[in-house]
Amino acid sequence: MTGMNKASAVARPAVFREPGALLYAGNCKDLLDASLEGKVTLSAWTRRGYPGRDLGDALPQVCSVGGWDATRPQDWGLKEHCNEGVKIAYLARGTMTLMLDGQRHELQEGQMFVVRPWQLHAFGDPFVGPSQIVWVLFDMGVRRPHEDWLWPDWVAWPERDQKRLTELLSRNEQPWYTASREVARSFMDIADLVATNDIEGGETRLRLLISMMLLQFKNQMEAYQPILDSSLAASRRTVDIFLKRLWHALDDDWTLENMAAECNLSRTQFAKHCQSLTNMTPTRYFHMIRLEAARQMLSSSNGRSVTEVAFDCGFSSSQYFATCFRKQFGISPSELRFR
Repeated sequence: MTGMNKASAVARPAVFREPGALLYAGNCKDLLDASLEGKVTLSAWTRRGYPGRDLGDALPQVCSVGGWDATRPQDWGLKEHCNEGVKIAYLARGTMTLMLDGQRHELQEGQMFVVRPWQLHAFGDPFVGPSQIVWVLFDMGVRRPHEDWLWPDWVAWPERDQKRLTELLSRNEQPWYTASREVARSFMDIADLVATNDIEGGETRLRLLISMMLLQFKNQMEAYQPILDSSLAASRRTVDIFLKRLWHALDDDWTLENMAAECNLSRTQFAKHCQSLTNMTPTRYFHMIRLEAARQMLSSSNGRSVTEVAFDCGFSSSQYFATCFRKQFGISPSELRFR
């Protein structure tokens, strides 16, 4: 850890959990509803609102462990969301469409995949097919690429091995791997144990199974000899992701202070990276994308009035919006609408 103790790492603000936040945790409501309706079998031990049986004090830093088993085609999928942790999962049966940061991946039986907390992802096309997935979702104390990872104390590895697995997962974002026989067996043992519903009696064994799965996965990743890219775990990348998603939060009152806070950076660090990425100050960039979003809305036939577009893009008055729009594009919003 760099300049941060273990307790503070886990206690970082859970920005993903705030309704409407730019980064958020999906509560998997569609999966929960499908399980309650008998469409899919859900067997999971969880905390923090993820569907399943409450873990209580067991398995610290695990948000969810278990899986689903859909024996027939479904009429639901998991919409685009972020998790509050690092998900490592195995597709035991069937096929699955995974959308990860806008890229489509067709997962096949016997493959495993990794989703980091900052990666927007969705399951289904748009619905989930017959499939069985087993997962472990760890809260590593990170929400952004540049933050330090903290493995649970009960993963009793030497620090060098924890550091190596962190490097393999944070500086390499290959989304999926063909699971070795050993990794696959560990996942199925995890699923079988969770299915017993005996958290108190099964916790110790589950800790060992998860630790073994991680060790086998680390060895398998080493065999792939992945090329590690330190820029994937840099603060500049955190800012780059934030700026791209800022287009989806135009009506929020973003200032330099809360932009930097959202990225867990100082104002100076954030502003430096923003200038490097956009050649603009943060406030100027935010103002520009609000206007560009408004231009795109006005150019489309969405039926919204100029005033509605102004408010949707975060402007406090249509008059101020019109002044800014003309200054940026040399034409009034109304003139663009009726071209």
